[in-house]
Amino acid sequence: MDVELIEGSPEFGCLIGQVEETGERVRVTVDGEPAGVLLAAAELAALEYWAARHHKGARPEGEPAPEYPPGPTAYGPYVGYSHPHGGMTLTRDRVVVAELRSAETVAWLEEQAMYGRQGYMGPKQSAAFAEFLARQDPLDVTEH
Repeated sequence: MDVELIEGSPEFGCLIGQVEETGERVRVTVDGEPAGVLLAAAELAALEYWAARHHKGARPEGEPAPEYPPGPTAYGPYVGYSHPHGGMTLTRDRVVVAELRSAETVAWLEEQAMYGRQGYMGPKQSAAFAEFLARQDPLDVTEH
């Protein structure tokens, strides 16, 4: 779902509730351009986990935002905690339910997570692959 959102609008609390209830992402646009993605906290955690497996760590942070809010912001039953490098963590009753990140950050995480998942083999799959390789004839790599 794409939503044109004006900072501080009352509909933001409803969007957070929708993400918490359904787990579906909400793409936030400003003047029709992608600006951010509101996604379930568990989905962001999974993306960050797989991205870190590929990238060997978190994405380097840019410069802190020039303006930093003096405290958390209430959105109905939700409280938003802004990050100095952009984005926001959203909680309800002291439980993290959603995250707001820039569209660029989410796209980067998705790409890195894809590579991280592709290179992963669980313990059973890894053992089966090792057994398969052990049964193969050696390659003749000498040139004639």
